[in-house]
Amino acid sequence: MAETASEGALLGADDPVDTGGDAALAAMRAEAIAGADGARGAAAQKRSWFTRLVASYLRRSQAKAAARPRGAAAARGQSETDAAHAAIRAACVKSAITGFSAGAVSTAATMLTAETEGLAGVVTMPVLALTIGGELMYRSVVHVDLVCELARIFDVTFDVGDERDLWRLYALAFGTHGHDEESSDPGKELVHDITHIEGEQVGEKVGSKVLGESVVRNIVPFVGMASSAITNYVMTRRLGDTVRRAMRYQRAMDDALRETSELCRDQLDLLIEGMWFIFTADGRLTPEETVCLAKLLQRLDPLQRHAVVARFVEDELDWTERIAKEVSEPLRDPFLHALEVAAAVDKEVGLPERKILRRAAHALGRHFDLDHVLGMVSSFEERGVLDPRPDHHRRRRAAT
Repeated sequence: MAETASEGALLGADDPVDTGGDAALAAMRAEAIAGADGARGAAAQKRSWFTRLVASYLRRSQAKAAARPRGAAAARGQSETDAAHAAIRAACVKSAITGFSAGAVSTAATMLTAETEGLAGVVTMPVLALTIGGELMYRSVVHVDLVCELARIFDVTFDVGDERDLWRLYALAFGTHGHDEESSDPGKELVHDITHIEGEQVGEKVGSKVLGESVVRNIVPFVGMASSAITNYVMTRRLGDTVRRAMRYQRAMDDALRETSELCRDQLDLLIEGMWFIFTADGRLTPEETVCLAKLLQRLDPLQRHAVVARFVEDELDWTERIAKEVSEPLRDPFLHALEVAAAVDKEVGLPERKILRRAAHALGRHFDLDHVLGMVSSFEERGVLDPRPDHHRRRRAAT
């Protein structure tokens, strides 16, 4: 992958970062970024049909979603969670109807061909191919519409000039990228792969996968009608649920980081490292946690990103010692609040996560307030986003 190669040329796979002089460091960073951008530009010139289809419709769907008024769910008395579930159900029904229709057409074409001893095949085979292709294209459009609608509901904006946000979600939802089942790694390699993902690679894999499934489902008469409807429904539901949770995570972290630009600029690397420990405290990373970390890592330059991922280890002791030294007093409250949000956003704060939060609070000279965290969990349960009331973000100033 382009950016990975650029970083590899600057740094060994596990070599420590040598910052050297400021001028040299700036030149190295510029070279890495320029190399990655150039490689991505070249890759964009040779895209598969599926990648071009999704990318083209993404821009249109974003424009449609942006034209709709935000806050419509609240105006109807819906929470973000209720609105998201409604959007997913609607997309699932559309996909299921499309799959059933395609199955019905393929069944009719197959039966007609059989009854005419193959003579009708001259007409039915092209119709069958067009039906399968049309079903695939329409389902792809429904999926992109759903992703953009869920982003709009949670007030999350996709970067129009960078499609990797979408491809990260597709990679995890469609299973083109995932954990190595035989590996004990909780997700470090997966985060690296998702951070440096290339849309063309994912598009080719997803396109081949869904096309193959569409063809196989529609070959068998009658059975194809039910299997296409059910498979389309399940596939759309899986994508919708993955995106819904990912949007909830991203909205939560955007809200937490919106409080201070200094935290984003000066302590973001330490915060990302802390989120890694919280996300992996109860096992392997989930798709939404992986997307959240990858999205935040993209805010760092390549050298910082490499250094942070290298510190994704199992023991947070070194990290707690560093935050005690490096996080300044004015930033300690928002820093701890962001960690609490990361722990609460999955709507469950287990004992391992509580221990990490308690150690972080102690290192920062703060008192760990479990009731405050559980209040955020309730907010995520009820609305899908944090309670907007000012007193919800009240912080403790010092440990007793």
